[in-house]
Amino acid sequence: MVSIANRVSAAATRLLMVRPTHFEVVKYSINPWMDPESKPVNRDRAMEQWNKLKDTIEEVGGEVHVMESDKATDWPDIVFASNAAVVRGKKAYLASFLHPERRGEREIYKTWFEDNGFETCGRTDIAFEGAGDGLWCGKDYSRLFAGVGPRTDPRALEDIAKQLDDGSGFKVVGCKLIDPRFYHIDVAFCPLSDELALWFPGAFDPVTQHNMRNEGVELVPVTHEDAGFFSCNALVVSKNVIMNHTTTRVAKTIEKLGYKPIYIDMSEFVKSGGSTKCCTLQI
Repeated sequence: MVSIANRVSAAATRLLMVRPTHFEVVKYSINPWMDPESKPVNRDRAMEQWNKLKDTIEEVGGEVHVMESDKATDWPDIVFASNAAVVRGKKAYLASFLHPERRGEREIYKTWFEDNGFETCGRTDIAFEGAGDGLWCGKDYSRLFAGVGPRTDPRALEDIAKQLDDGSGFKVVGCKLIDPRFYHIDVAFCPLSDELALWFPGAFDPVTQHNMRNEGVELVPVTHEDAGFFSCNALVVSKNVIMNHTTTRVAKTIEKLGYKPIYIDMSEFVKSGGSTKCCTLQI
């Protein structure tokens, strides 16, 4: 019989990505990174970076499932697959986006999940932004670290625990985010394994910092500078950490922990407030 830990860790190599067919930053700004006037997206370069990310994942043993976005002309941020849902086994708790500029993504994702054998759930009246604000960690992946504040309503946490209940007794840990630049937990917290994670403590309030340190996870801090390079928005496949270009300081930290850093250019996606992790969802 396969354990919960094995099921979740195995899922880390099976990923959903959404092709950035209509990705752009020209119509709106919904986070501090987005500047439509001075930092528009070069769509050709974004597609090249996205393909490089996909190729890199597959080169290190990951399995990528691509959702096409040809019909998502009004939803340029749908490329950030991490926000689609939190997945546990074959059940997906769908996002309910805070900003109207992203709300249309939900139905597109819902269709994909159901067409691919997942059961979907999730309320539409309480803001929650998927794995952008919900990351599995803790012994045997028994903790869902859930960011609350900027994009996710804390009232969603109880419903997530109820709807995704699989009998394993996992715990949802609410984590209050206080820095507007780190508006999702996945730009400030990066599980490397079930008991080890990178994090930027300054993204969280003092009570949350205390609580996170007491959930059985070894937390390795990165600096404010490194967090600003999206060092915590990294994708882990086996012992490989795929991330946006950052400082040598982070590389040395990752190597000391027994992992291999792989840097790729994600500059076009950083313009919209995301990087490698934001562009993928563990399924």
